[in-house]
Amino acid sequence: MPDDQTIRQLFQDYLRMYSSRDDLLTEHFSEDFSGFTGGGNFLVKNKEEWVAITRQDFAQIKDPIRIELKDLAVQSLADSIAVATGFFNIHLPIKDHILSREMARLVLIFRKEAAGWKISHSSISIPYNLVSAGEIYPLKELTDRNEALGRLVDERTNQLSSLNDNLEKVNRELGAEIEQHKLAAEALRRSEGVYRSIIHASPDNITITDREGRILLVSPVALSMFRAAGETDFLGHSLLDFIVPEDRARALSQIALKRQGTVTGPSEYCGLRVDGSTFDIAVNSEFIRDGEGSPTGMVVIVRDITSRRHAEGEREELERRLTEHTAELERLNELLQEQAFQDSLTGLANRRHFAAALDSEISRARRRNGELSLLIADVDFFKRYNDALGHQRGDECLQRVALVLKETFRRPGELPARYGGEEFAVILPNCGPDLGETQAERLRSAMERAGIVHPSSDVAPSITLSIGIASGRVQADITPEVLIRAADNALYRSKAEGRNRVTAVRVGSQDRSADSPSGTLN
Repeated sequence: MPDDQTIRQLFQDYLRMYSSRDDLLTEHFSEDFSGFTGGGNFLVKNKEEWVAITRQDFAQIKDPIRIELKDLAVQSLADSIAVATGFFNIHLPIKDHILSREMARLVLIFRKEAAGWKISHSSISIPYNLVSAGEIYPLKELTDRNEALGRLVDERTNQLSSLNDNLEKVNRELGAEIEQHKLAAEALRRSEGVYRSIIHASPDNITITDREGRILLVSPVALSMFRAAGETDFLGHSLLDFIVPEDRARALSQIALKRQGTVTGPSEYCGLRVDGSTFDIAVNSEFIRDGEGSPTGMVVIVRDITSRRHAEGEREELERRLTEHTAELERLNELLQEQAFQDSLTGLANRRHFAAALDSEISRARRRNGELSLLIADVDFFKRYNDALGHQRGDECLQRVALVLKETFRRPGELPARYGGEEFAVILPNCGPDLGETQAERLRSAMERAGIVHPSSDVAPSITLSIGIASGRVQADITPEVLIRAADNALYRSKAEGRNRVTAVRVGSQDRSADSPSGTLN
């Protein structure tokens, strides 16, 4: 019977290769294979179909993921058959608060065959209930959440627009009513009986005063509006007694303007009730004049606008919430931009993606005692090209150089990237010195064949590349910095020796030829 440690190691090797997106994993499946995926609704019955699904998984999420193993159980069923069951969380290379909280359950059946232990069955259960067609992970759901937030902002905006329309309608109605009250004031001047009829019919409080502002008559509405017991609470009192002290100077200023004949609109004050409580009022007033135009009294129309103020407060709250939602949407957009790994001009991997991939490939090669090559290329006399043809043509040139890199490096794992300005870099996994130098020469020749006219080059009539490549077996002393420095020094030598050439160096514990100092050649 196989020992538990062997099966545990096989299970952990599977998780390691899967999380690092290592295509070598596909070689560990048995020819006699079955299984099902976490987000699928179909049964896989052969190795080829499972390999295709695995590579689809790797294509959807190209960068390494992190697997947090929670529990593992091993069962040896026979001398050549063992089962491993593991519970774990999957952390994708993007920030999310949904997928990483779900518990994944994986069952692997190992069978010992002539070529060693192989995986003959895999069944994984991941409660991603919103996986779309063509996906392994529900990235579309995360996008949909952002779109839902956008729709919520639109909805709140529409609500705010509707509220504004309602407020405008209220203002129009108030203006119309004020005009009606002015007509009523004209009628009051003719007849006391007409005054009282209008006062009793008005939904607002209409107050009549003498020329000094002492109250002579109030409408029945005033009793409930100001919480008075009767008309005696008003008669003989000044209008100012029913406004809070801090608003009285402003009210006197409005009266003075009207006395001079200046037309003013309604004013808003904090009203003071008989019981001492306060509320919001809108006041419109006009002098009653005799036949010679001299003031004899005033008609004052008072409306309780507490409800309108409440509506305005609700509008302000909606505006505040809209601002918060907009800020959240902007934050999410910034987060998505920070997570971008692609250079916007060339479509190649950007510097951030390159750095992460190089670190990962060095770690992988070190674990396997494998070989790795790093190529750095620089467009010869690119500054002259820009000066001669302009920056737009310069950008177009860099895009065409990027296309040559994409067409040249297509092996699994090879990563062309824009390193900076007119410099490009290519990570070549499982590539030793001989193959690396061959690949570098292929790139140099392909660039010549592209025939991009360069009117100011000293080495050729078309765009050319100076290339430095560092290769070697990755050991403990090989770090990203060591590999980059070696390739950069090789690139410098290619420039110093005439450009449009390849300089290859080896790196490793026994080789210090790549440590020569570098300079700057444009």
